[in-house]
Formats: sequence, structure tokens, C-alpha cells
Amino acid sequence: MAEKEEIEILVSEEGEIEFLIKGIKGPSCHKVAQELGKILGEIKEIRNTPEYYEKEETKTKLEKKIK
Repeated sequence: MAEKEEIEILVSEEGEIEFLIKGIKGPSCHKVAQELGKILGEIKEIRNTPEYYEKEETKTKLEKKIK
């Protein structure tokens, strides 16, 4: 069963935004962070969690054509 992917967004009283990406491993996580940065504003710091260093799962999409 695939792990649930989620993004937790926290906004401080000063208006600073922090987000935690869960369920997305490796470089794919950084891609998601960059896209969030485009929406939410400048990224000041990226901290990798232990999950970042886990092996990325390969997702395969199977399609069957019906004739």
C-alpha cells in the first residue's frame, strides 16, 4: 500500500510560513517544495528529514487498451 502524501502548512503570528512535506521521498520532495515556493513566496531554508534519504518508490501506471 502506498504511503499517504500530505503537506502540513503552518503560519506564525509574524506571518512566516513553514511547511512539512510527508510521504514524498528524495529529490521529488524538493520539486514539491520549489512549486510551493512559487505559490507561497521565497524559501529561506530547506531542511531534509530522515524520510528524504529513504529510497523513492517507483510508481507505475498501467493502461489497458480495449479494442
